Amino acid sequence: KTKACATTVLFSATSTSNVREVPPVTMASADHPLIQRANEFIYTQSGFYSSYDASVFSDEFVFRGPYIGPLNKRDYMQTMETFGIYKALPDINPNAYGFSLDPLDANRVWFMVRNTGTFTAPLGLGGGQFVPPNNATLKGCPETFSITFDEDQKIKYLTVGYVADRFEGNTNGKGAAVGIFNAIGLPFPNPGPLLKFAQWFGTEVMNMGASSYSTTDIPEWWTSEEKASEGYL
Repeated sequence: KTKACATTVLFSATSTSNVREVPPVTMASADHPLIQRANEFIYTQSGFYSSYDASVFSDEFVFRGPYIGPLNKRDYMQTMETFGIYKALPDINPNAYGFSLDPLDANRVWFMVRNTGTFTAPLGLGGGQFVPPNNATLKGCPETFSITFDEDQKIKYLTVGYVADRFEGNTNGKGAAVGIFNAIGLPFPNPGPLLKFAQWFGTEVMNMGASSYSTTDIPEWWTSEEKASEGYL
């Protein structure tokens, strides 16, 4: 009996010491200037959902997604012009939501998108090649995006296409442009030797306007040596 009582006391003390306090929920105001800027950028200045506005990009800009990047400012804009996503799907909409500020980086805004649109105009592939429209409907899965601003509120770093739930939508679990390609019937290889070769060949041997990664002039602040789909499963 004494042993049982001692065990009970020990268990109670341990349980009490492991009780965690629930911290308050932190939410950024929708009126925060960086959240307003991020929202404006993604709808009207990105080059993906609309034509790009070169003046809002930092000269130190880097783009990175699961399959594409790092791209510098010049290569990003040329790639966006080549594909012309917003022209091929004139009603494309990111349906952005859930904007928040990074607690470790006051200049970084995180948010989600769930792309929708209809493939009603030719999609560019570069070199004067286009994919004809087929009226396919895009229903994207939830994706995580982030925008990091510099001290002048110009876009320094843009990340896109990191899927939060691959079982939603009709993009075969893929995000950003790769997800759109899947939805409109243009399959994209999975990460592996075939994709690695195709991205190298299409970027460094026969570049027709769209790059999978930049080969020169990558800003010095970017330190990762991984290119395109390397390291992504």
